[in-house]
Amino acid sequence: MEQNNIDLFLCGGASNRSYISSRDRLRKRLEKNRKLTIFYPEDMFMELLSRKKYDLLTLEQFLAENSDEILIVCESPGSFAELGAFANNERTIGKVVVLIQKKFKNAKSFIMQGPVKYVETYNKKNVIYYNQDMDDMEKEVNKYLDSKYWFYRNRKFRKFGPNTKEINLIVGQYYFMILLLFFYKNIEIKNMNELIKKIYFERGFSADYFEIVYSAALRRLYKEGMLNKEFNESKSYYKLTQKGYGSAKSILNNVMIENRDRIINGIRLKILRDQYC
Repeated sequence: MEQNNIDLFLCGGASNRSYISSRDRLRKRLEKNRKLTIFYPEDMFMELLSRKKYDLLTLEQFLAENSDEILIVCESPGSFAELGAFANNERTIGKVVVLIQKKFKNAKSFIMQGPVKYVETYNKKNVIYYNQDMDDMEKEVNKYLDSKYWFYRNRKFRKFGPNTKEINLIVGQYYFMILLLFFYKNIEIKNMNELIKKIYFERGFSADYFEIVYSAALRRLYKEGMLNKEFNESKSYYKLTQKGYGSAKSILNNVMIENRDRIINGIRLKILRDQYC
């Protein structure tokens, strides 16, 4: 799937009845940016966490490897642990972006002299200092993203950015499901799982992660109001909502290939032939 957005894994403190964490407040602000997809482990993996074979650390590490950026708001013991884990992993260190209040910049703490300094040594721009207020935090994060992902400002510049998201990634499978349902209208649930699994394995991806990717992609489709489940003659089907159809059309309009309309019409025609011939 052609990439046209930024996948952001947002880490930080958890909210409770009496307190809204900086992470949650920042998320609400960043969600206004249509080029951002914000990942929360509790959003993506709720169902999987109820099964004994999965743990939050493994799933968070997988989500980190699926993301373009790992943005960590340092505000709680849990966020410090996440910072240490992701900064100490060569597969994720390049994605780690740390948000620290300016008042702690010269602190002699282990956090500042350990993982924060390590991230700063890897890439100085990946440590963002902000004043205590949320307006400054939002401004600094947007400045960082605008600087790094400048090629998303205009369609003609997209060739300078990363090109595709494969089906072994949550976002790649999410977009693939949308397009699959756009062309087929509806698909029996069991058949969709088997079809995507077949393509996934044919492309040589690890069987160990299919269930995680597939479940997380479905969870995101439901959460964003893209997907409906329908029942007919003792069978259950997936079908796009109106919002899902709108998203599919937007994806196809943004595909940068020659003869796009001819290719799309050709896909539709081939499906009709397969269904009725």
